[in-house]
Amino acid sequence: MTSHAWRPHLRVACVVVLLLVAGLSGVSRGAAGDRPVFSGQATAVTANLLGQQLTLADTGYFEAPDFLPPAPCTAEGLDVAPVSVEAEILCASTRGKGDHSMSNAHVAALNANVAGVPVSATLLRSDASARCSVLTPVLAGTAHVLEAQVGPVTVDADPLLPTPRNKPVPIPGTDAYFIIDEQETSFNGNRGDITMTALRVVVPGLADVSFARAHADIICQGNPVCPGAHFVTGGGFLNGPNGKQHFVIAFRETDLNWGHLMYSDKGSGATWRAAKPFTGAKVYPEGKEGGGTLTGTTTGGQGFTAHITDNGEPGSADVFDLFSPDGVTLASGTLDGGNIQVHPACRPQ
Repeated sequence: MTSHAWRPHLRVACVVVLLLVAGLSGVSRGAAGDRPVFSGQATAVTANLLGQQLTLADTGYFEAPDFLPPAPCTAEGLDVAPVSVEAEILCASTRGKGDHSMSNAHVAALNANVAGVPVSATLLRSDASARCSVLTPVLAGTAHVLEAQVGPVTVDADPLLPTPRNKPVPIPGTDAYFIIDEQETSFNGNRGDITMTALRVVVPGLADVSFARAHADIICQGNPVCPGAHFVTGGGFLNGPNGKQHFVIAFRETDLNWGHLMYSDKGSGATWRAAKPFTGAKVYPEGKEGGGTLTGTTTGGQGFTAHITDNGEPGSADVFDLFSPDGVTLASGTLDGGNIQVHPACRPQ
């Protein structure tokens, strides 16, 4: 479910939101005709190097009426000529349940080199979803590209003339190019798919590297299995007293074995990852958009409590709070970059 025939072009600053609805021509049938069939994949980094493909934080590809694989996270980069990648956080998640599939990929504090082209960014994140509305695919995607630089080009250096989205941008002094907010979509009757890539850097003949790539698609048929548990996805940063406090979070109501939480504050020396199973995962769908609380321990054995509040799109008013067991505030406040979303298992038709 990966053919792509049309690439729409949208130009806005920093964040692109894409929403597409299929027409009705031709019908695909999945293996189980009584319910939708989903597929998805998310990858923090995909590097194609002279016929060799390397990935970091890759969920793998899934296609089924229901899937919820582990959500990988890492802080380990790669160094394989001619590409090197370092980042504080690399995470990905994908799932297909209810009436939609959704994938998310997240890269924080990137420092990379792609065949001699230096690449840096504070935040790269892609979110892609495919859902059904009266047996019709509805595709949506969002990309966050914040404080990014590729070679000598600073992305959105002039806020009045933002860097073009979804089209190749030449890198001066080279034959290389980059694409931000790359969007690939395809419809075929009741089948639709979308792939969002926050940043792609191509050096012809040497390397093609995608940062924060999220794919989702769906075959709309039968009746979705509803209702189901609400869940949370998101990530971003706060400007703390010692510099940027990066985080990424995902969890599902009452499910103590799915999701992730990574936090990195290099200025204070705090960098850790949540261990599973969590000790608690609550989602509050009431209110403007909703919120939630995740509790557990880190891989180092320290306890934590994380609160999130989703105050609607594009995420600039969302709130992230992180506390130690004795009530010490590690991070707290409205996001300075990024987005947090509370999702229902199914949306009203």
